[in-house]
Amino acid sequence: MWSFDAATSLNWLEVIKTLVAIITAAIAFFALRNWQRQDKAKRQADFLDALIEATHTYIAEVPKPITLLQIAKIGMASHVPTWDSDDDADRDVKGTIAYIEKNGERDAKRLLELLEAVEPSAIKLRALAAKGQVFSFDGYAKCQNAVTSLTWHLERIQAFAVTIASTTWNWENPEVLRLLHDVMAIDPSEIRESVQKNHVAVLKFATDTYQRIYR
Repeated sequence: MWSFDAATSLNWLEVIKTLVAIITAAIAFFALRNWQRQDKAKRQADFLDALIEATHTYIAEVPKPITLLQIAKIGMASHVPTWDSDDDADRDVKGTIAYIEKNGERDAKRLLELLEAVEPSAIKLRALAAKGQVFSFDGYAKCQNAVTSLTWHLERIQAFAVTIASTTWNWENPEVLRLLHDVMAIDPSEIRESVQKNHVAVLKFATDTYQRIYR
């Protein structure tokens, strides 16, 4: 009888209103959470799209300066005095100096023009790599390191161009000789392999992240 009296004394209209409000709030809460997840996924996917596009643009442009670098290296080798009695290292230095004095300024100008054309895509790629940190992606450090390596090669080729453009340097100076040995050590084949390897690393990161987003 007490339970019946308690039940009949309740204002059921108010109870129903309260329950409806609670259910509505719960539905709104879960809808908001779902929208937030979808919005986050969309922003992450948009970033990945931009990263892949920027990477492909850079990869399409960077072979031109690498090829010209390779041609310049062949030019250096062609000027090595094979008749000289010095050891191989000294002959290589003499060949490099002879090439620079004859063709360095001209080839450096062409190389710097190609580097200038690639620079906008490199800047965009670096900017996107920095922006990507805000998403806290799993394994993002590998992607960022890959982008750093990709764009670092432009700096190496630029150092090469600046050095071969300096046709009037004192080649007996130890510091100048050190710079000369540095540019002689730059290997176009090694750069190509590194570019390919890091390109694959960026694409793998993007693919793995896409799968996690839409899992």
